[in-house]
Amino acid sequence: MQRRRTFTVMAILIAVLVLGIGYAVVSNVTLNLNGSANVNANFDFTVVYDTAYTPVVSPTGNTTMSDNTTTHPYVTASATTSTATMTVWLDKDHTSAYAIFKIDNTSSLMGATLTSQVTNVRLQGEDSDSSYFNPVTVGYYSNAACTQEYELTDETVVPAGTNNSVYMKVTVSLAKAPLEDITTGTFTVTTTAHPNND
Repeated sequence: MQRRRTFTVMAILIAVLVLGIGYAVVSNVTLNLNGSANVNANFDFTVVYDTAYTPVVSPTGNTTMSDNTTTHPYVTASATTSTATMTVWLDKDHTSAYAIFKIDNTSSLMGATLTSQVTNVRLQGEDSDSSYFNPVTVGYYSNAACTQEYELTDETVVPAGTNNSVYMKVTVSLAKAPLEDITTGTFTVTTTAHPNND
């Protein structure tokens, strides 16, 4: 009897162990994955003057210097991908002139936030702005007719991709008439494109 009871207890213990193992085999299994993510910051960022675009200038035509020996266009303008040039000749009939350049953001993924810095007309040998010229004005527009102006703020972004451009209009105007020809005035407009991925 004692032996039979011991056998029964042993059988129950073995059954419990077998059931316990059986449940362990069909219980939930958790699989973990630990990863790392990295990006090389080597995306293209290219903002250039559009060399296929012919700058629009006004006024058109020629002006003759006061000695009537040399004839110049009122405005000439041209651009390479990184540098534009603009030459202005003003006179009593045309006291203001402008040129419009096209700037392209050809980056595939990065937008461009623009900022601008202007150095007004200075005459050779002078460290301050010339009193003969008004401050040079620069406007950035979303259309070639220059009717929809971009306001240069942190939120102003020229989107990435082809056909995303801005038109820069630079105007030089006379503040007062000089007594002699002025042929040494220079000015600069620096447009900086900051990468933006918002």
